[in-house]
Amino acid sequence: MKTRFASCIHACVVAIILALVVLLAGCSSQKQAQEPLKLGVIPFEAAGVIQKGFTPLATFIGQKSGRPSGQVFVTPDYAGVLQALQSDQIDAAYLSPLAYVLAVEQFRNTPEHLVPLGIPYMFGSLTYRGIVFVRTDSGIKTIKDLKGKSFAFADRTSASGYLYPAGLMKEAGLDPDKDIKPVNIGGSASVMAVYNGQADGGAIYEDGIKIAFKDPVTRKIDQTRASQMRVIATTDPIPNGMLVARANLDPKTLALLKKAIDALNTDPNGKAALAKIPDGAWGNISPPDDSMFNSVRKKAKILGLTLSSLSKK
Repeated sequence: MKTRFASCIHACVVAIILALVVLLAGCSSQKQAQEPLKLGVIPFEAAGVIQKGFTPLATFIGQKSGRPSGQVFVTPDYAGVLQALQSDQIDAAYLSPLAYVLAVEQFRNTPEHLVPLGIPYMFGSLTYRGIVFVRTDSGIKTIKDLKGKSFAFADRTSASGYLYPAGLMKEAGLDPDKDIKPVNIGGSASVMAVYNGQADGGAIYEDGIKIAFKDPVTRKIDQTRASQMRVIATTDPIPNGMLVARANLDPKTLALLKKAIDALNTDPNGKAALAKIPDGAWGNISPPDDSMFNSVRKKAKILGLTLSSLSKK
């Protein structure tokens, strides 16, 4: 009798717990549906320019996903965006190639593991290149000439600002951690560091020099200053970044978000939102193809890069 009674009590407790879980999940989904869809972006230009340029995109995919609107969450580096994803502060993000590769691995067995949504065409291509540059009056002609010189790397999860240029140094027989004096400066600030003499050389994505010398209001390039920079090396093609979502979004929102990304290519409002991205850089969104990032994985492995190792540097 006691055993049957205990079994009944156990069954009741389990039923109550399951009911509470369902209720809480429903409340969580309801709460999510009332909030704007938050999109994280690491700025490649001034934060204000990114905020303004990406808000129409966030709003479009937010409303298409059943949310009232969309918001852009701008952080200075990869760590801020990834932390925001892990703590459920944002719902989706645009990650640079290396940040995406390393985050996929680190998030693999977590509730927030990444769901790839799409790769944007940029200036008509799914890939871009990085450049290594110096001042024209520096006397530096090749990668080998950088030995013993100071060098402005971008964020260490930047493919064009660190991973691929560091690979070029390795190929030239230089150790980027020992033979070069690293000056870690993010984004287009690396261009200004070289221009102002704070570093002998630097690395950035191929249009980075133009962006650095572009007036934020008129959008005109200061050709006089830009002409004082010289490119001494160009990287192999690098895949554009990946739009991702955290997997623990409620299933309905996640399914609608995937459809919203597809709609960007055909819906007039979606195409208009893409056109607002700074400098008209983004075109259509290609379906996610994780295999495009295998070259990034190989280079990261050669350099022994992981998110935890980068956070210690």
